[in-house]
Amino acid sequence: MRQYYNRGWTYCSIILTIAILLFNCSRVVAQTQKITGTVRDVQGAALPGVSVVVAGTSTGTITDVEGKFSISAAKGNTLNFSFVGYQPFSEKIANADVLNIQLVTDETNLSEVVVVGYGTQTKRELTGAISNIKAAELKDIPATNISQRLQGKLAGVQINQNTGQPGAELSIRIRGAASINAGNNPLIVVDGFPTTSGLNVINPDAIESITVLKDAAAASLYGSRAANGVILVTTKQAKNGQRNVQFSSFVGVQSVSDRGKPDLMNAPEFAQFKKEYYEDAALYEGYKGGVPQQYQNPSQYSPNDGTNWFNVLLRTAAIQDYNLSISTDAKTVQSVVHLGYNKQDGVMLNNSASRFTVRANNIFSVSPKLRLGMNLAATHYVTNITPGLGEGRNIIQVAYLSDPTLKYKNDDGTYPIGFAPPGMFSTPNYYQVLMQTVNPAKYMVLIGNAYVDYQILKGLNVKSSININTSNDINRLFQPSTILGGPTPAASASGSYNTANYLSWLSENTLTYNRSFGNHNLEALLGYTTQKVKMENSNINGSQFPDNSVQWLNVAANRIGNVGASDYSLISYLGRLNYNYKGNYLLSLAFRSDGSSRFGSNKRFGTFPSASFGWVVSDEKFMNRYKSINFLKVRASYGQVGNNNIGNYTYLAGVNPSNYVFNNALASGRVLSGIGNSNLTWETTTGFDAGLDLSLLNNRINFTYDYYYKKTDGLLYAIDIPVQSGYSAVSSNIGRFDFWGHEFAIDTRNIEGKFNWSTSFNISFNRNLVRKLGTNNAPIGGYQEYWDDNRTAVGHPIGLFYGYVNTGVYMTQQEFDSQPHGATSMIGTARFADINGDGKIDINDRTYIGNPNPDFVYGMTNTLSYKKLDLSIVIAGTVGNDIADDAFQSTENIDGVFNVRKGVARRWRSPENPGDGIYPRTRAGTTADFRNFSTRQVFSGTYLAVKNITLGYLIPIGNNKTIKSFRAYFSTQNPVLFTKYPGMNPEVGLAGLNGLNQGRDFTAFPIARVYTLGVNVNF
Repeated sequence: MRQYYNRGWTYCSIILTIAILLFNCSRVVAQTQKITGTVRDVQGAALPGVSVVVAGTSTGTITDVEGKFSISAAKGNTLNFSFVGYQPFSEKIANADVLNIQLVTDETNLSEVVVVGYGTQTKRELTGAISNIKAAELKDIPATNISQRLQGKLAGVQINQNTGQPGAELSIRIRGAASINAGNNPLIVVDGFPTTSGLNVINPDAIESITVLKDAAAASLYGSRAANGVILVTTKQAKNGQRNVQFSSFVGVQSVSDRGKPDLMNAPEFAQFKKEYYEDAALYEGYKGGVPQQYQNPSQYSPNDGTNWFNVLLRTAAIQDYNLSISTDAKTVQSVVHLGYNKQDGVMLNNSASRFTVRANNIFSVSPKLRLGMNLAATHYVTNITPGLGEGRNIIQVAYLSDPTLKYKNDDGTYPIGFAPPGMFSTPNYYQVLMQTVNPAKYMVLIGNAYVDYQILKGLNVKSSININTSNDINRLFQPSTILGGPTPAASASGSYNTANYLSWLSENTLTYNRSFGNHNLEALLGYTTQKVKMENSNINGSQFPDNSVQWLNVAANRIGNVGASDYSLISYLGRLNYNYKGNYLLSLAFRSDGSSRFGSNKRFGTFPSASFGWVVSDEKFMNRYKSINFLKVRASYGQVGNNNIGNYTYLAGVNPSNYVFNNALASGRVLSGIGNSNLTWETTTGFDAGLDLSLLNNRINFTYDYYYKKTDGLLYAIDIPVQSGYSAVSSNIGRFDFWGHEFAIDTRNIEGKFNWSTSFNISFNRNLVRKLGTNNAPIGGYQEYWDDNRTAVGHPIGLFYGYVNTGVYMTQQEFDSQPHGATSMIGTARFADINGDGKIDINDRTYIGNPNPDFVYGMTNTLSYKKLDLSIVIAGTVGNDIADDAFQSTENIDGVFNVRKGVARRWRSPENPGDGIYPRTRAGTTADFRNFSTRQVFSGTYLAVKNITLGYLIPIGNNKTIKSFRAYFSTQNPVLFTKYPGMNPEVGLAGLNGLNQGRDFTAFPIARVYTLGVNVNF
């Protein structure tokens, strides 16, 4: 009986338990509800394939092609959202049953795929020094060039906007790279195609991501072209399941800040200066011509300031940008078509640039093993830039040096042709120069590639591609006679017509093998490439036009033309082996062998090997105790790369046309212009890199550090040879620069939740030293006393400033008599330091007076979001560099031929009126020393610039069937600048970031502040 009783009780217990469970389940079912919503990125674009899971359960779903989801969950449950490349996000369910979720990109996601040379790798597998950024993070910056949007974003990459000219490229320098004659521009690779068309022809909105290969190991697969680093540009492809239309646009205005404008005298001040100039000449030099009438009464120009010639050339200019993208993903075809138009008016009168781009990227999946790809992009670029605007004593500078008492526009509305003020140079009316110059330039650039990718066996793929880059450039210039003279027109108008054609084709064939054997993972690459580049150009110059009414060269009586052509070829063999064990121990070996027609006949081929290693320390058992460390990888690399920018025919003995006399008659012929060098070859850079990648506190803090050392050897240099040869020098590979430095990058997710705040910060310390220059180690540059600012010498950093040390003015006769002075010096003239201690001041007293190389370069981006609002702030800057303002040679020319700085009013005039001890007297024959390059013209270039501020709002659209998202934003570019540099732009550079001539400001096209309103719409 007890047995049956117990069994019955057991049955009852089971039935009761089941009933309780059913009751609880019914309660759960009763409390669950259907939750729907949409997941988007910060730009408002829908994200398909996002994982949505109810926390603590197995219930989950993924978003569809429109980013929408539907899931059952109870009030109080938490939904976890995750997607590769984005930060995970959690949302607790309250009363709302419709959720709009926004995911923020996660640049530290270790499974994220990064484009590298000839392939891709996950971030976890990277062993080289690589920086990567998604173009979506840069979308709201109102800049027409992607490099401007990258400023302050990448460690080890210095990007300077040297000029505000529409359509101008920015200067990019990776890890301080520099050369003597082969430049320091990085190699640009677009969708695998090395191109020379530059970044400016690529629409930033068509770009998916940017990868910068910084060390030799990362860049060695580009061999003889990679010494200055490599920038990989990947354009957008349709994503899996994607089918949408995107439209974006911004419009805005540009204006030039008053900060840093030339601090020159106004009309009353200048008239007073000129009056005193002539009075002093009469007192000290015997001048008897009297004060010219227009300067006799300076008060006649008050209370007005006269003409500010710098402002006369400026305007508030418009900028506009429109982009339309159509993406589709069918079973067999993935396609993206992108159209873009940008128009930027320059802040200088009658200057502008416009760009129309179209790009179509297509992938055809013919079968599971066979894929075809075809990408085609066209850019039509039109500019109208007045030639000779800046970068020297050109239009901008000569204009603002003009007499401010003159008027650019007559009272009756007409315009003067030109001016010849007393004691000053004759000039045209520079307002008219800008308005009447006709200089349209048209550029048509095509970049296309097609490939076939076939899987021979599992893990074994062969890929063959053909790539083409062409450009056709046409430039027509017409300058009427009214702007070529002074107060009277020139004898004739002037014109020219120039064309240039460029064609580059590249064939690449690669074999890739990917396979895993247990814990062993292997990826091998072998390839063969060949490239041919051809260039042709022609130009015609015309003069003796009958009048200014017809602007074409066919009416010019004199026409002189010339043509030119050049080409070079490159064949290469490349290979790479990537191996890892358990994903913990990483090894990468790579090489490239380049054969180039640019190299001498004895040095046609060069091989560039590299090796890199990585160890994921955080996966080791002994790291389990460190709970705060999520990921730690150490890595090291060593390798060689080259610089082949040595010219197409430098190794050959040149031939120039020359005339001879035979039998008293002139005969045409040819003459050697130099001696060839069959051993001439590429410049080689050998580099070492050691670094670590660290993630802490649930990946909320991510840190990267790199130390690098590299030497660039075999620099192209003209070495001296005996004059008995008939020539003074021959090009050879003799020269060496060393570079080293430290790079730090840190990304933090400071606050997460409804309010999000993340920060990215990077800082780079780059150093260099000159080890060898030619056979005699003779310095480069710094031989002239002005406008030859930089000197590169053995034992010093590259491109230091070299000149006199200005110590003021000889204020009294006793001071003059007791101190060293120059041959033309006297009381009241400029005073300089006696560097060599020989008791006199001459050219031998010049020394190093500044360093244009920064102590460090930095950038920081803060991104904040709250509900539908988002805000980003980008800053960038340098510390410790100097800038030479070459305009001072003119603006402090006290010979009375130019307008001058306001401080000249405080110059030395007499022992009773000695001035402030900065500006010397105006006595003829004594003023040249003050204009010579000296510490007076060198300033600190340290700056902090707020590059961009963007405030956006995701506008609610409800259940709109057409528009999926609508985001509006306000953005400002270059709003704030902190610097002690008195010039307009601390990023300025007459020669860009060219190491030999870095840091020179010589009146560039001014940089504008930009204010824009924009929208991003997804359909």
